[in-house]
Amino acid sequence: MIKLANWTNAACAVTIISLPLCSAAPIEPGTTNSLTLSAFLQLVVEHNESVQARVLEFQIAQKKFKAERGIFEPELLLSYDRVENKRENTAEQRRSTGIPQFEEKNNIYTAGLDALIPTGARIRLGYSLHDLRNNLQDPPFGIIVTNTPRREFQTFAGVNLTQPLLKNAWFSATLANIRLAALASDVAFQEYRHQMMLVISTSEATYWNLYLAQEQVRFFRESTSLAETLVRDNEARFQTGKGSELEILEAKAGLALRKTKLAEAEQKRVETATQMLTLISQTATEPTSILQAVDSPMGSVFGPQPAESAQTALEMNPDYIGQLKKLTEENIRVAYARNQHLPEIDLKASYGLNGLGPDPESSWEDVQQRGFPSFSVGVEWHIPLGGGIKARNELAAAKLRKQQALITLKETEIQILNAIDTALRKIRSTHDAIGDYEQIVSFNRNLLDSELERLEVGKIGSRRVLEVEASLFEAKNAVVEAQVQNERARLELELVQGTVLRSRNLDLPQKEIKLRTAGLLKQVGLSEHQYRSLLKDLQLTRERRMPFSQTGAQEERGGLGRTSAPQFISTDDDEKTPRILRQTIDELNTTRPQK
Repeated sequence: MIKLANWTNAACAVTIISLPLCSAAPIEPGTTNSLTLSAFLQLVVEHNESVQARVLEFQIAQKKFKAERGIFEPELLLSYDRVENKRENTAEQRRSTGIPQFEEKNNIYTAGLDALIPTGARIRLGYSLHDLRNNLQDPPFGIIVTNTPRREFQTFAGVNLTQPLLKNAWFSATLANIRLAALASDVAFQEYRHQMMLVISTSEATYWNLYLAQEQVRFFRESTSLAETLVRDNEARFQTGKGSELEILEAKAGLALRKTKLAEAEQKRVETATQMLTLISQTATEPTSILQAVDSPMGSVFGPQPAESAQTALEMNPDYIGQLKKLTEENIRVAYARNQHLPEIDLKASYGLNGLGPDPESSWEDVQQRGFPSFSVGVEWHIPLGGGIKARNELAAAKLRKQQALITLKETEIQILNAIDTALRKIRSTHDAIGDYEQIVSFNRNLLDSELERLEVGKIGSRRVLEVEASLFEAKNAVVEAQVQNERARLELELVQGTVLRSRNLDLPQKEIKLRTAGLLKQVGLSEHQYRSLLKDLQLTRERRMPFSQTGAQEERGGLGRTSAPQFISTDDDEKTPRILRQTIDELNTTRPQK
């Protein structure tokens, strides 16, 4: 049986984005791989196994829906019975037949079509042929008659109908499982959208983490270069008798600190690049692949109005839509349970024609020409003596589940609206922070230039220059952090609104997903049997989470090496966080920038 691990070679088969399939350049080990955001997201969609599993899980739900629709498929019934019977006749039978014992050896052949119709009725159109052979067909004792038939063929052709009148009757009861399967397919599609958005959001957030790590490395290298220059200048002044040994020691201490922080920043960059490789299901091997983020954040303040954003979320958020579908499911279950609580009264009717002859052909001609009719009609009641204990309690449970679904739907709506308000505030605050930090950067850069000039003329020591340069580093790092957090805030808003896929042209309808998946499965050479085996395996992993974990511990904020950033979504009060979005929050916080 095919296992999920063996599905890697067929990764492109479940790629459903509208971009050219499998067109992104692969990651080359041992070289610098410059990635735009769109190219990285394409690699994620093409190779991330959690996305592939969700696509196939949606196909599983589609197959179940088709299976439920098969309840109306007619069935061909074929049967054969051999009946041998021997018994004593009663006194009355002996007087009328003159035979003390009755013996028979019969063959019974039956064929028919049996089908369920949407009203809940079962209809059977059938034909039966009884090949009768018994001692009543023998001639009377003492009489010899030639050409007397010693067997008879009895034919019946007709239709039988069993129509429930209350319980299991009419369309609502008959179509209940089909409607539930259709809704389950819709829920699976929303779960696919949720997983897809989570993967895309996590990937984009990780991309910006890499950009932040790159900038921090660049800032530390600039800072280290300045410290090295100060060490050389102080040593030169000391040689000429214009400086002191203390200034050399101060400059070397500043250089050592910066080299340490630079090494830490480079390690954080490597860890972030490894997380990106995990998202595209690629193992970090030697020689190490070097990933470089090409795009830079825009730091935009643009965002929809709260009312517009809320309306969009209630129309597109997969958690909310999925919960609406589940509420509809519970409504169907309540209606079905109410139907099952009704008395079971069935209308039964049959009509057919009979024929008899010495052979099958003449027996059938008798049906066609003379057509001895047979007709019956009746009503059958089933009355539970305990008042329907099972049906009554199942109806009560269905009503409680419906109430639970209503409460969960309201809970989901509240948390979505609150999350939208938080995201909009983050967008505005981070945009304002970018402008403020840029002013601080400008001030500290001018101050550093001034202090370097004063250092040249001997008015200040190198310690003062190092302090000003540390302040400049802090300001530049804060600008980049604010830019990244602005991007993450906008990403958070899109995630809550449910527009992550639409804004990136990845949100395809269910029919398109089915067509592309089926076509691409053929391209990679999977047979129908292998595909069904894979679907069966994936049913065992439907609750699978992304293979992605946070590395490293968060350091204390402050000092020259401050490289932290706010969390993507705050979970300070995790116990009060609503359960519907908690998984999304946990996954996204896993990728927050590390210090």
